[in-house]
This record gives sequence, C-alpha cells and structure tokens, in this order.
Amino acid sequence: MEKQRREKTNFNEIAPSPPCENIMTDRKTYIILQHYLPKGDRCYSCIHCRANLAAHSELISKSFQGSQGKAYLFNAVVNVGCGPAEERVLLTGLHAVADIFCEICKTTLGWKYVSKRNFVL
Repeated sequence: MEKQRREKTNFNEIAPSPPCENIMTDRKTYIILQHYLPKGDRCYSCIHCRANLAAHSELISKSFQGSQGKAYLFNAVVNVGCGPAEERVLLTGLHAVADIFCEICKTTLGWKYVSKRNFVL
C-alpha cells in the first residue's frame, strides 16, 4: 500500500484572524441549535438556507392566502422564531398574529395566530 503524503503547514505564513469586536459589549450572543426532522420523512424547508421547518404530517391546510400568495397552515414547526404579536385585518377578519422567521437565516416565513398554536408559512 502506498502511504499518503501529509502536507506540512507553516502556521507562521497564515494570516492571523481579526480580533473579536464583540468583547465586553451590550450585545448578547446566542448559539442557535438547528433541529433536524427524521430522515425519510417528507418535510418543508426554508427556501434560502434549507433548514427543516415542518414535517408533512403537521400540514393542516393548503387553502390559505398570504399577502404574497399561497400559504400553508401547520400544527407544529421547528427552527422558527417569532416576532411581537399585533392585530391585523386578514381576509377572514381581524386576528392577533405574529410574524415568524427562519431561526437559521432570519428570512421572514409568514405569520402565526397568537391565540391558536397553528403556523402559516
């Protein structure tokens, strides 16, 4: 068997990383843990970062209409953050809702009903 040749790296030739600018500031640092749905299950994912958002089995309805087109109603989602609650006039009347976004890339996904536990993407 032929031995693989290992390349030696001269660490003096590698540029040092820039100093951390967030040391001792008021900004809080969070570690985002991404949830993965079981392999083999059909799922919905973020169009930008491909993070898993909902299992197909959690889909309640495809007959919703959002401000930008067709919207889906889910019972439960993962990797989703929630903005502040507000009242909005939707096609079905006045509702208490909150915008939801992908926790990984921060893309706005849709909204959720605040008084219920259903999510519309």
